Amino acid sequence: MDFENLKYKNIREVSKLIDAEQICPEELTYFYLEKISHDPKAKDVFTKVLRQSALASAKESKKRTSAGLRKGVLDGIPISVKDLADIKGHLTRGGSFLTSTKKAKENALFIDKLQSQGVILLGKTHMTELAFSGLGLNPTTATPPNPFNEKLVSGGSSSGSAVSVSRNYCLASIGSDTGGSVRIPAAWNNLVGLKTTHGVIDLTGVLKLCPSFDTLGPICKTVEDAHLVFGAMSDGNFQKLRRLEPKNFKFLIIKNMFFEDIDSEIKDSFNMEIEKITRSGATIEYKKLSEIDKVFEISKTVFPAEAYGIWQQEIEENPDKMFVPIRERFRSGREILARDYIFSLHKLFDLRTSFLQKVIGFDAILAPTSSIKPPCITRLLDDHEFFTERNLLALRNTRIANSLNLCALTLPTETDFSGLMLMGRPNSEIELMSIGLSIEKLN
Repeated sequence: MDFENLKYKNIREVSKLIDAEQICPEELTYFYLEKISHDPKAKDVFTKVLRQSALASAKESKKRTSAGLRKGVLDGIPISVKDLADIKGHLTRGGSFLTSTKKAKENALFIDKLQSQGVILLGKTHMTELAFSGLGLNPTTATPPNPFNEKLVSGGSSSGSAVSVSRNYCLASIGSDTGGSVRIPAAWNNLVGLKTTHGVIDLTGVLKLCPSFDTLGPICKTVEDAHLVFGAMSDGNFQKLRRLEPKNFKFLIIKNMFFEDIDSEIKDSFNMEIEKITRSGATIEYKKLSEIDKVFEISKTVFPAEAYGIWQQEIEENPDKMFVPIRERFRSGREILARDYIFSLHKLFDLRTSFLQKVIGFDAILAPTSSIKPPCITRLLDDHEFFTERNLLALRNTRIANSLNLCALTLPTETDFSGLMLMGRPNSEIELMSIGLSIEKLN
């Protein structure tokens, strides 16, 4: 078996080969570990390679396979995990020098769930500093290289997670998404990324940024991969995706804000995808919704207020240990009064209700995942104002789903770095991925 060719296969395909004993989980894991150890770029992707435990898990998976006792489709599948999840006996650094130097005493709850399904954890991946940027630049620890153009960032904050999949170091990865941190790196690595509804996946043992908005989700090659990993991370109840006819879909495109200051290639790519969807027989409507602009304004209060509230002590004790634009983004929450934060949060809850009432009857909302392509690393390092402007623009489209507590899915398009984002009602991940699966097959 030429394991390099697995970059063209999804989890289901590899799992079938394991079932047929055409792929050995131990040999597969060893292949990925050797690839990581011999590639000098991997040091900027992985914070920690879990070689010993990964090989031990793979050996057990091999035994189960030989005995016909595989735990399920994910048994023997190697993945990576963003370095904000606790793994027993290892540090959780969160892309920062401000975090605890104490090793985790227990696994994050979702890690235990994945391992109970036989998933093999290859390692922990680099990320944006404390998960508070969508660009993927981290001069403090490491900046994972964009696999298509190493002069560009790879998207954040789950940068290493996305790059580990796109560079074929593993078959899937787990990231977090507070404002777009799964979807942006997925889009900028031509991958699928799922932003889950807040609270669907337990965050016990996960480093916090904004507890009212933090979520976890998979970054994968296909919608089906995302579905399989999501099932294992949540409750292990593998609800099947439905095969839906695109001609029965009714989609909404929101005209205000999502297309402002958009890159011309991103816009062209989005329009091409909409043409395909329209040709499939789906109905598409265009509307302006006042809630979008109001939610965007409120996000300027609630996100930095929560983030600074969580990290204030660590930041102010060692401010020089932070990359300046990230530090100042945190500090933008310093002067926000508690009463303004509480008022804004409750206003946001009201807007969620009115928004959902206005989108009744639509299967999903369509938008470009990010309105820009990944910027140049050198310019981001040299020009902090440019960093701040690009970061906010990169996160603008994705953050709406976090603010409104929608689930969201990004799909790759025919254009590099250009994701098609589908947003669905809260707790409708299976329905949204079923729609995504149908759209994926149009390409």
